[in-house]
Amino acid sequence: TARRMGISSPLPPYPSVVLGAAEVTPFEVAQAFSVLANSGLRAEPLSVKKVIDRGGLPIERKPVQVEQVISPDTGYLVTHLMEGVLDYGTGRPARTRGFTRAAAGKTGTTNDYRDAWFVGFTPDLLAVVWVGFDQKRAINLAGGEAALPIWTEFMKQATAGVAETPFVPPPGVSLVRIDP
Repeated sequence: TARRMGISSPLPPYPSVVLGAAEVTPFEVAQAFSVLANSGLRAEPLSVKKVIDRGGLPIERKPVQVEQVISPDTGYLVTHLMEGVLDYGTGRPARTRGFTRAAAGKTGTTNDYRDAWFVGFTPDLLAVVWVGFDQKRAINLAGGEAALPIWTEFMKQATAGVAETPFVPPPGVSLVRIDP
C-alpha cells in the first residue's frame, strides 16, 4: 500500500513501519497523504502542467496522470480519523492557534527527537513540515511543538479569503454517533 501511495524509500519488514518507523522524504509523505486527501487517487506529480503564450493559448501541455490506488472509502475513513488528530489529539494546538477549517493531519516525532513532522490537509490544500538538522542531531522537540506551528501559520495564510469546503464521505459511507 505504501508503494502504491508513493513511498519509494526502503521500508524495513517490521510491523512498526506502519507507525512511521522508516525514513522517508517530505516529498514522499506529501504524495502518500495526497492519496488520502484525493479519495484514494494518486496523481503523478508535475512541476509544470502547461506552458501558455502571451494570448493565453497553450504551447505545451502535460496531462495529470491519476490512478485509483486505495478505495475512496478507505481514503475517507483514514482522513476522518485524522480529523480527530486536529480536533482532539496531538494536532489540537492548530485549533488553539486559530486554524478552524475542516482539516486532517498527523504529527510525527522520531524516538531520539531528531525529526519533527506535521502533515495536514484540507479538502483543497496539503502541506508537509519537517523540522530537523541535516547532521542528524536531536532538536529535542516533538512534531506538535516544532512542525505544527509552522504548518498552522502557513495554512492560515494560504487559505485566507478562500471559500471553505468540507470533507464529503463517498457513497456508501455513513457517519453515525455512538454513545460510549
